[in-house]
Amino acid sequence: MIKVLIALDFDPSAQKVAEEGYAIAKALSAEVTLVHVKAGAKYYASVGHVTVIGFTGHLKDDKPIPPEILNPDIISQEFLKKAMLHLGNGNIKILAVGGACAESLIKTAQNLKSDLIIMGSHSRRWFENTTLGSITKRVLLDSNIPVLVIPTNKSH
Repeated sequence: MIKVLIALDFDPSAQKVAEEGYAIAKALSAEVTLVHVKAGAKYYASVGHVTVIGFTGHLKDDKPIPPEILNPDIISQEFLKKAMLHLGNGNIKILAVGGACAESLIKTAQNLKSDLIIMGSHSRRWFENTTLGSITKRVLLDSNIPVLVIPTNKSH
C-alpha cells in the first residue's frame, strides 16, 4: 500500500494543504498520516486566535490558554484530530513530532516508510522561498522520498 505523509503547520493555509493533499492520497488509495512538527509553547501563544481546519486555537471552552500553562503536545494533538475530522476519515493517522522541522519531517517519513511527502509553501514568491533556504527547500533537497509542494499563497 502507498503511504503518504501530509505535513501540517499551525497556519490557516494548512486547510488547503490538508484538503488537496488528502484528495491526492485518496486518488492513490494511499494510507495517510497527518504530521505536525511541534513548536515551543511561546509559538502557540504568539499566534493568537487562529482558526485552522476547525481548530480555533483554544481548547474545549474557547478561552485563550495562558502561555505559562500551554502544552504543545496537547495543542498539536487537538489540531491534528480536528484536521482528521475535517477530512472526514477516521482511518487517517495523526502524529505530532518534535525537533527541527525539515529534519523531523524527513526522519518521520523515513520511519513511516512513506512513499510521498506532501507539504505547503507559504511564500508570496513561491520559487524565491524554495530557493532561498526555507523548510520546503531543505525537505526538497535532503529527502530521498518524493516531495509534492502545494503553493498556498493567494496571489496566484
